[in-house]
Amino acid sequence: MLVGAMNHPMRDVIQEIRTFRDMGFDFIDLTLEPEGARASKLDLIAVSGILQETGLRAVGHTPWYLPIGSPFDSVRQAALDELTRCLDAFAQLGISPVNIHPDPRAPLYDHQWIIWRNTESLRYLAERATERGLQLMVENIPGLFNLPEVLAAVLDAVPSLGWHLDVGHANLGNPTNLTGQLLETLGRRLLHVHLSDNRGGDLDLHLPLGAGTIDWPWVIRLLKRAGFDGTITLEVFSSDREYLAVSRRKLLRLWSENSA
Repeated sequence: MLVGAMNHPMRDVIQEIRTFRDMGFDFIDLTLEPEGARASKLDLIAVSGILQETGLRAVGHTPWYLPIGSPFDSVRQAALDELTRCLDAFAQLGISPVNIHPDPRAPLYDHQWIIWRNTESLRYLAERATERGLQLMVENIPGLFNLPEVLAAVLDAVPSLGWHLDVGHANLGNPTNLTGQLLETLGRRLLHVHLSDNRGGDLDLHLPLGAGTIDWPWVIRLLKRAGFDGTITLEVFSSDREYLAVSRRKLLRLWSENSA
């Protein structure tokens, strides 16, 4: 199991990589978002150099708010074009897998149409990823695309697409955490995991592990039972990075103490 952290997109990427190296992380979850990490402006040679210098591995993360499900064709195409630029950057850096977020924001359209529209966009992007030697993976998000049966339908329709589990998201918008159901249904497609805490409801708080209501020993046992031993990103966002460091230590302890 490898533990990583995500760069803050408004901070200098090079310094973020050095910081994570100094904190003992194994990889960076490199998000290509404005302003400090916009795909079209990022110094890819410098990023490649610092990754080699620090020995950090990397996985790819794309902006979560791009409207790939928009009913406006021109808006959807602009989102697909921006995401393709992200894929180009990751390909040049040799970073894979790369995540993608569904987009449920299509007012007045029913769930069937929204799922279809997203599936078409994800198929397009998965093809572009394959052309570049990348593995694309879809992340569960609160709402429609948190449901195991919906994600299963999308993954069945796009065989080259992998799955990215966000445990914090699985705890939102439902009476109980959906991590167990998601792993049972989609575990064979699992490529990467995000961990952060919250208190349920609708707020994705990105708290340190243990600061919310998620049962972390239970989550670790589920991951091990599913045979997962890959990359885990701590998506803990705080101006005080000590909370991130504490979450790393807690995850390593939980991983060693809990068995399947």
